[in-house]
Amino acid sequence: MPRSLSSRGIAHALPPATTFSCQNVSLPAEAAANGNGSRHTPCAVTFGEWTSVAAKLRHTVCACYFRLLLEPEDFVMDLRNRIGLYGSYFFGMAGIGFTLPYLPLYLGQKGLTDAQIGLVSTLAAVGGLAQFPLGLWSDRRQRRKPFLLVSLGALAAATLLLPQANNLLPLGLLVILFAENGICRAVVESLSGAEAAALAKPGEVGTALGALRFWKPIGIVAVALFGSLLAEREGVDSILVPVAVVQGLAFAAAWLIHDRNNLIRPRSVARDAVPPAPAQKALRKDRGLMAFIAAMVLFHACNAPGGVYLGLYLKRDLHAPERLLSYAFVVSMLAWMLVARPAGRMADRWGRRPLLIFAWATMAVRLALVALARSPWEVIAVQVLDGLASGLFSILAAAWVTDRLGDGRRVSEAQVIVGTSLVFGSAVGPALSGLIVDSLGYRGLFGLLAAVGAVATALVVACVPESLKPIEDVVRVTPAAEPSAAS
Repeated sequence: MPRSLSSRGIAHALPPATTFSCQNVSLPAEAAANGNGSRHTPCAVTFGEWTSVAAKLRHTVCACYFRLLLEPEDFVMDLRNRIGLYGSYFFGMAGIGFTLPYLPLYLGQKGLTDAQIGLVSTLAAVGGLAQFPLGLWSDRRQRRKPFLLVSLGALAAATLLLPQANNLLPLGLLVILFAENGICRAVVESLSGAEAAALAKPGEVGTALGALRFWKPIGIVAVALFGSLLAEREGVDSILVPVAVVQGLAFAAAWLIHDRNNLIRPRSVARDAVPPAPAQKALRKDRGLMAFIAAMVLFHACNAPGGVYLGLYLKRDLHAPERLLSYAFVVSMLAWMLVARPAGRMADRWGRRPLLIFAWATMAVRLALVALARSPWEVIAVQVLDGLASGLFSILAAAWVTDRLGDGRRVSEAQVIVGTSLVFGSAVGPALSGLIVDSLGYRGLFGLLAAVGAVATALVVACVPESLKPIEDVVRVTPAAEPSAAS
């Protein structure tokens, strides 16, 4: 029997009448007592009766062995999966350390105008919406590794080809693949989270997501700091060479991932053993979920313009030196890194709703404090709240939607709901802010965004219920491995 076949897989494969209770082992009446009531006369038991007792005992010992020793394999977050999943996510997201501070500057050096850069960035965000059908497809196939490999491979190829492109069309196509919210990183972000949730133990989805999201800011800060040193000596275009190597490492690491359903579910298990998924029509009528999607869109519609205009606000209104622009970015990422793991564990222990309210409220307070700031260093200090709110969102939103769907075969759908809301809000927010920033000014814009953030927080308080169930009520649904069961 393969090592990866867990006790739960064995339980599915055994006959319905078979249990793991030690009460299954009982001596026959004749062996329990002889005619005078004595229990010390084994010779009174026939050979056939002892054979039956031995078979029952052997079965129970084997069952206990698999339950006690192989139970961790049921969730298969082993060393190989940790290296593959965390490694591919770490290296794949590290390229954002180039896209955030340097990609617009690089495109300008390639000859694109500000309007063309804005158009390409908008198209990249729209392309990120493709993660939704891809996530649903991966749920139908119950496989995420192939989608991760294709996305990371395309990301590495786009990084290599970017220096060779010199006009709008090829540059635009490559940026759609390469950008922070482009299709490749959007798929990697969502399906990596789905894989972490699928491999998590019952009741520990938040912990699993926190362990994954912890690696994102580390890679981004490392590439941003290394890129700043390289850009000063060799120019911005020189950063793409090490970034291409990093993206290639992400593609290589993803090959180590082995999906949960291929390890623990024997092919002999009937399709009827898996309960039907909840109806899609009922999901569309879920008012709590619809309210949460609206709150997520508002969160990023407020937060994204803060990122776009923060550097201009520091430079033009507060007259900050250029080195402080990178400090604001690094402080936010460090705060994200520090909050990721504790937030996941606290969400599993205390529930999602209290931390969700705290995350939305922190976002609104941060924007209000930025609008009131009178010196650059005050803004740098407030950036701790930005990292705190964004880090909490990255874990809690995905955990809440995963809980709400309540089906282990729809973890990808849960992640792409969050990812699509993020991309849509990140596209709408800057677009609308660009229409009013000239009349309101940067300080007025941040004040208005803080007010909208307060409305979003009120929506979470009023309409988003707790999603975490007691651990005894969590039912793990094992995804089918047969191709026919995925259809």
